[in-house]
Amino acid sequence: MRSRMAIMSSVRNALPRDRVVLITGASSGIGRATALAFAKDGARVVVASRNRASLDALAKEIGDSALAVTCDVRKREEVRAAVETGVRKFGALHVAIANAGFGIYHSAARMRDEDLEAVLRTNVYGAVYTIQEALPHLRKARGQAIFITSVLGKAVTPGGASYNMSKHALTAYADTLRMEEPKGGIDVIVVGPGQVATDFQKNAGNRFKDFLPARKNAGGWKPERVAKAILAASKRRKREVYLTFEGRALLAIRPLLPGLADRIVRKVSGPLHEENP
Repeated sequence: MRSRMAIMSSVRNALPRDRVVLITGASSGIGRATALAFAKDGARVVVASRNRASLDALAKEIGDSALAVTCDVRKREEVRAAVETGVRKFGALHVAIANAGFGIYHSAARMRDEDLEAVLRTNVYGAVYTIQEALPHLRKARGQAIFITSVLGKAVTPGGASYNMSKHALTAYADTLRMEEPKGGIDVIVVGPGQVATDFQKNAGNRFKDFLPARKNAGGWKPERVAKAILAASKRRKREVYLTFEGRALLAIRPLLPGLADRIVRKVSGPLHEENP
């Protein structure tokens, strides 16, 4: 039987079915699917990205429980405006999902300043801005800060140093925030997808003349399946969840047999080719 303390904690932190959820990077892929999943579950969603046309189409598909807000997460003032607009519309903010992100393929040895800046500005600064601006409202609601990181928040692949760095940084930030927040306050949740069938590769920058992951999306989970896992992690108040069998296997092997894990990843990724000047 659950203790009285555990039951009281669960009730205290229970979120309403019509909770208000902010999702960045919501115009496509995992973000779009997550907005649809939460809306179907009864949530009111604030969908944010730079692509206004796609946001409007998504909001129309969801209906009155959705609000589309144009937002570039690299700019704190736009993130703040998105949060404030959502709160004015719906009266509260219970969950903030920092999802916006992208990658650039390049070698670690020749990583360019502008590539590192671009990836960190979106993937790290954007997530930090999102959660920091939402935090006063999340604390008030005893809500949730959800970080969409990656299996690469705890592992690496060749050819993507800046992306690997950004996801490790995001995992560290989430872990630090969790430790600093008072017990019984907000939930800090990390969801790390593995390979997902989105346009990530298509939208990624690429410095190589020929590199398999940059040429072709090798498949993986559908965004809808990832969204279902994010929703489940929120409902169950999971500390962290890593997705796909291959991703979890890599994270299990790596601490015990790091050399073997590296060889497996190199084989899957393929050889690095010459970089464009």
